[in-house]
Amino acid sequence: MISNDIYKFFADYIYKKSGMIYEEKDYYRLESRLKELARFFEKNSVEEVHALYQGTITPDMNAVLINISTNNETYFFRDVKPFKALTKMVIPELLEKNPHGLLNIWSAACSTGQEVYSILMSIADNCSNDILRRCQIEATDISTDALKKAIEGQYNGLDVQRGLPITTLMKHFEQQENEDWKINHNLHSKARFGEFNLLTDSFPLSQYHIIFIRNVLIYQDKDNKNDILNNVFSALKPGGYMFLGSGESLIGMKTNFEKVDYENLTIYRKPL
Repeated sequence: MISNDIYKFFADYIYKKSGMIYEEKDYYRLESRLKELARFFEKNSVEEVHALYQGTITPDMNAVLINISTNNETYFFRDVKPFKALTKMVIPELLEKNPHGLLNIWSAACSTGQEVYSILMSIADNCSNDILRRCQIEATDISTDALKKAIEGQYNGLDVQRGLPITTLMKHFEQQENEDWKINHNLHSKARFGEFNLLTDSFPLSQYHIIFIRNVLIYQDKDNKNDILNNVFSALKPGGYMFLGSGESLIGMKTNFEKVDYENLTIYRKPL
């Protein structure tokens, strides 16, 4: 049986590095991740891997632990409504104010890439080629393992069955010899990927027109939520939009965002 001291050691470390909270009632979720960590380092027990982490924690050890402890649950066109609002309301409004410039979009917790490719497919299917050409999209995540899959842009049959209509699959993906599906080059080339820690890395100032940061805040405490939201606010251009997850809101948060409703979806705008 794993002691509470060991659970607390790893829970505190994960919180410090990622902001993800494992409370005592969540230790059962942490247990499987710690056992996976022990297997990775070829240790016989969680106690042995705990002893390893009590020594010098190298960057590689840190990356492995964060990769294992991060929840990368995602799928194509998750929640659907944000992608409709993006192409039907947000992009047209932004282009009206900026008719000849580029649109900078950031998928700030892109996980294994389904969100960023859903954004690109939505734009390709609902906007002109000129608009697609003018959209620049960055995709970041704290998990290096998730980013590898996102950069590859290749998904198995189960992945593409989750949220991806068959007509969209056939239009934007190419089937591989191993029966996986790979996003086509035209869309893949539009995305730039990189590692980014929303708690510790420096946000650019007034750089983005649109930021997707969905299903991140639900794993953070109130102080971290406020810090992340205020940094996102600073990273948006005036008039820019932030998309949160369907179960997230700004209730109780100290921010200057304006609420904007579109067909029963709430999104948030930085005032002009």
